[in-house]
Amino acid sequence: MVYQQPDEGSSSSTTHRKTRTRPRDVTEARSRAQRTKLETQAKAKQQQRASDEEKEEMSQTALQARRRAAMTLARAIDDYLQDHEGGNHSKKTLEWHQTALGLLQMFLQEERDITLVGEVEATDISAWFAHMRKVDGKHGRPRSERTIQTYARSVRAFFHWLVRREIIERNPFDRVVFPKVGRPLIQTIESEEFEQLLLACAPPNETGQMADRAAVRNRAILWLLYDTDIRVSALCGLRLSDFDRRHGVITVRWKGSKERRIALGSNCLRNILYYLDRHRPGEEELAEWGSAGEDHLFLAETRTPLTKNGVEMLFSRLRKRAGITDKRISPHILRHTFAVRYLVLGNDPFSLQELLGHEDMTTVKNYMHMVLTQERRCDKKWAHMGSISSPISGILACKILLLRLRSRRVACRTVSSDSYTMWLAGLSALRSRGKLPCGCQMHSMLGANISSSPTKQNPSLRPGVLLLLFAL
Repeated sequence: MVYQQPDEGSSSSTTHRKTRTRPRDVTEARSRAQRTKLETQAKAKQQQRASDEEKEEMSQTALQARRRAAMTLARAIDDYLQDHEGGNHSKKTLEWHQTALGLLQMFLQEERDITLVGEVEATDISAWFAHMRKVDGKHGRPRSERTIQTYARSVRAFFHWLVRREIIERNPFDRVVFPKVGRPLIQTIESEEFEQLLLACAPPNETGQMADRAAVRNRAILWLLYDTDIRVSALCGLRLSDFDRRHGVITVRWKGSKERRIALGSNCLRNILYYLDRHRPGEEELAEWGSAGEDHLFLAETRTPLTKNGVEMLFSRLRKRAGITDKRISPHILRHTFAVRYLVLGNDPFSLQELLGHEDMTTVKNYMHMVLTQERRCDKKWAHMGSISSPISGILACKILLLRLRSRRVACRTVSSDSYTMWLAGLSALRSRGKLPCGCQMHSMLGANISSSPTKQNPSLRPGVLLLLFAL
């Protein structure tokens, strides 16, 4: 047996390899332990954060619950009105909300013993509607359905605001049958009645400078309301700087501090200039009456700015002097008259909406329906004399069809053969006045060629003329 001496080189290399491997394993183990520790700490922090957020959310929920339980109707109404005032809403809007919400608050407090917002239910609101129908208003007369609906719209907006502010969770109006009213009856004045009002501007049995001044001022006010669509508040707020003599234009300020320039007609411009140049009090006279520097366009007999109540009293006197007893005469009726005349002349309903300052087409559609009904009644009245249909009816009918064209590329309607002449007259008038939108074409097909009787698939199809208006 031969003894072999171990190799010193191999032994030293193995030992060196072990000494190099051992520190690396220790480092990796320490790194894994450190990573595990950091991950554990991160998970613990995340769980703690989630727990803190859950506690905070629960505390906020409890706080909101206490807030809902403690919020009174009076406090909520005050906050709501302040929000409207901060949004630069008109004074008339604030008065409307204050009146409606005040009636609701008084009813809930006296009749239902409710003072907190969270206690209001759908049955309480329905009971309030019934109460307003039974109890007379402040003038001793029963409230109309339209007045009740107006109050209901205000209260509905108030509860929507409460939901957005998270003061209440559910809106009780979602479970209430909203009051419904029919189409409003729009009153206008005829040209003969307007002439009677102009003749009644002069005070009876009075002569002299003051009587002439009142007559000239009243005629200027009538022409301004008749020739434009401004409201009484805008009329009373007109100043001398708002009137542009050179161009015959007035600048009107209305809801939300909006401004609009309106061109005046020749009759209106002539009467306003005559009042300003000949009869409006001068600076010396205003100084004598203690109104130095007064720049309002229309002044009362006391040399102070004309008020809304003063204009309403003026129209009441003019109505009695003119002997008009079968209808109400007010500045707003002159606004209705302007809108109807605007449509009768074949102008665009969308431009009328912009002129009136309405947010939607609801009121303009009522005007269109009124004019169309009047024209159809006039067509029937003179049909036995063999007269052709008025083109105005066709204009309005075609413009109602154009309203549908705004949302769809094709508007279609089936009309009787007797109305076909009216539609053609309306379209011809629109084309001649340049009111027909560019790119629109009308195609007509006899309904008798399509079907001679109603079918189950299309029961509304009857013999007549099918009008198709294409937006190309």
